[in-house]
Amino acid sequence: MNVTKETTGDLTAVLKIDVVAADYSEAVAKELKDYRKKANIPGFRPGQVPMGMIKKMYEKSVRAEHVQKVMSEAMYNFIDENKLQILGSPMANNEKTPSIDWDNQTDFTFYFDIAMQPEFELNLTDKNVTYYDINPTDEMLDKFVEDIQRRFGKFESSETVGENDLVYGEIEELDEEGNVKEGGIKTPTSISIDLIAMVSIKKKFIGAKKDDVVTFNLAKAFKNLTELSAILRIEKDKARDFKSDVNFKISSISRVTKHELNEELFEMAYKGKDIKTEEDFRKAAKEDLCSSYVAQSDRQFMNEASKALVENTEIALPDEFLKRWLIETNEGKLDEKEISDNYNTYRDSIKWQLIESKLIDTYKLEVSTEEVKNYFKDALVRNYFPTPADATEDQIKETEAAVEKIANNMLENKEQSRNVYEFLFEQKITNTLKSEMKPKTQSVTTEEFAKIISK
Repeated sequence: MNVTKETTGDLTAVLKIDVVAADYSEAVAKELKDYRKKANIPGFRPGQVPMGMIKKMYEKSVRAEHVQKVMSEAMYNFIDENKLQILGSPMANNEKTPSIDWDNQTDFTFYFDIAMQPEFELNLTDKNVTYYDINPTDEMLDKFVEDIQRRFGKFESSETVGENDLVYGEIEELDEEGNVKEGGIKTPTSISIDLIAMVSIKKKFIGAKKDDVVTFNLAKAFKNLTELSAILRIEKDKARDFKSDVNFKISSISRVTKHELNEELFEMAYKGKDIKTEEDFRKAAKEDLCSSYVAQSDRQFMNEASKALVENTEIALPDEFLKRWLIETNEGKLDEKEISDNYNTYRDSIKWQLIESKLIDTYKLEVSTEEVKNYFKDALVRNYFPTPADATEDQIKETEAAVEKIANNMLENKEQSRNVYEFLFEQKITNTLKSEMKPKTQSVTTEEFAKIISK
């Protein structure tokens, strides 16, 4: 096995991979023996088929498979051992690679085009970017305070449905004629009236009583996929396609009586902050509410920051290689004209990936397994295992043990862990750019921010 590299341009090269019989013949012979052991051919006992017949039937395809395998391994080992920072992925050079006679040939030569990642300087200063500090209106703050009062309020039964009630009952899927659908979804569930998106549907519930049946379109009432799947008690993928009308028979109505604005509420909502007055409580609530807008502010900042860095960072790219690579990797979905017409967009995306990679290397950004696990634990404690003010030491330990066990189980879910890993990584990149780029901060209302992002 021999791999050599020949430079063909400032950022391009060709790899020549020579494969000889000794590189693959032993593996081919072993696989053919395995075929012979397992072959079930009429006229021969298992394991007694002549090797000549096995070779005639399978040798060519087996040899081709192993030649491709050792060639690929040799190429990527060469790239790793020589620490080549390639751009995109290697592409077969069909013009240089001679045609192959799989019937008679034993030695092979392959050529692959590669491109190198360019060297460039990354300057994070003097970029005209803004970080928007979003401030809620007084009306929004009032609603947020009411939500806190309800969260710690008292549940009581009600005779009729009100705007903020939680209604329990059974849901039944209907067919196109409005009859109960045979084999359709039928399940006990609950509905929060204040979450219903369509006013006309919400009005159907207001004033309804126990045993009343409300008919409505569930997908129009709950446009949030998470809420829809929770109500139907089905997976999100199935809930996405649910468009049927439903009957909802009310079995009970639960109403929350808001907690009074007093020190007991202040302590429950903001434990340990020693809040004594309504004024200080509203200040804490405002800080809490403002923090909920941080993700939106961060997202807008990243849009501005990445655009500024891409536009103002000189990065030489092997354009012809990348155009060809984009066509090949999209496997016929995009033709040469589409790539050419939209190449600037693709180019900017590739530039950002290179900038992002340099940020990670320069600032040693990484996300550990422990950080992912702690994220799960924090989310569990915040949403499902809040510590009561009067919790005993034993209760606290039991809660911690339960949270630890569930977090470990969540960590084993690869897709869930990957999503959190990517989220935390993005947070670290965002925080690094906020720190290093030193954007100007502009205070805006929610309405002003909405106008900014709409542009």
